[in-house]
Amino acid sequence: MTLNSLDVQNKTFNPQWRGFNKHEVDEFLDIVVRDYDDFAQTLKDQERELKSLRERVKYFDEMKDSLNKSIVVAQDAADNLRAQAQKEADGMIGEAATRSQMTVAEASTKSQAIIDAAKKEASYILNSAADDARELVRNTDDLKRQMRIYHQRMSSMIETQMASISSDEWEEVIKPTSNDYLINPEEKLQEIIEATNQETVEIKTPLETEPKAAIGDDEAEITSEIQATSNEMENPVDGEEQKLENEAPSVDTPEDVENETLEADVAPAIETPEVIYPELEENPGSVENTVNEALEKSQDHETQN
Repeated sequence: MTLNSLDVQNKTFNPQWRGFNKHEVDEFLDIVVRDYDDFAQTLKDQERELKSLRERVKYFDEMKDSLNKSIVVAQDAADNLRAQAQKEADGMIGEAATRSQMTVAEASTKSQAIIDAAKKEASYILNSAADDARELVRNTDDLKRQMRIYHQRMSSMIETQMASISSDEWEEVIKPTSNDYLINPEEKLQEIIEATNQETVEIKTPLETEPKAAIGDDEAEITSEIQATSNEMENPVDGEEQKLENEAPSVDTPEDVENETLEADVAPAIETPEVIYPELEENPGSVENTVNEALEKSQDHETQN
């Protein structure tokens, strides 16, 4: 019969004379019951743990057998793969050696063909370049010869032109024009006309009467044009007159710069007009151009007659 804690706890003893102390016996029994329960629980826990460990050992034993079998299978497979790989590698090495030999032979043939073609092309290019160089030398010589001819012609032409522009006629043409045309154009024009008439009178020709009449008409026409220009200069617009009086602009031309010394001597006696016609402000040589045109017309008419 298996003894448990209840049996110990419910156990009773019959009293006898001179027996044990009941209270002490009960206390001892309580201690025994408590310790017995602890031992019993510990034993159960250990039995459960032992059972679990045994199951795990069994599982690992089974796994060990499976792993051993897998290792054997893997080893066999590895051996087979190694043998197959070695066989394939030997075949690939042999095939690669064969292909490499064929490739080397083919590359050698192609390289030799390329070298031959390159030599042929280089020879053709060199010959063509030599022909082009000879042609370029010939063209350069022709061009230099033409340039020498052109240089000689241009030198001769320039010398001729330099001699022409160094003549007295050009000095007279480029001589600065006096500002008297702008100060009193009517008097200057009258002086030019009188000088022209005097030169015309000195030339005795059978057709003298008719040209003088024509010159007189031209003089009248030119005089009317100068008179109109002078009137416009004397009567500008009031707004423009006030603006020009405030600004007091000065017209600088190359002729003014060249005649600065002469004007310095004459200027004290002549005051610059406060009002300048707007057209003359933009083109200061308009009166001078008008006078020159009148002279040219007179000379052309005289030459034609």
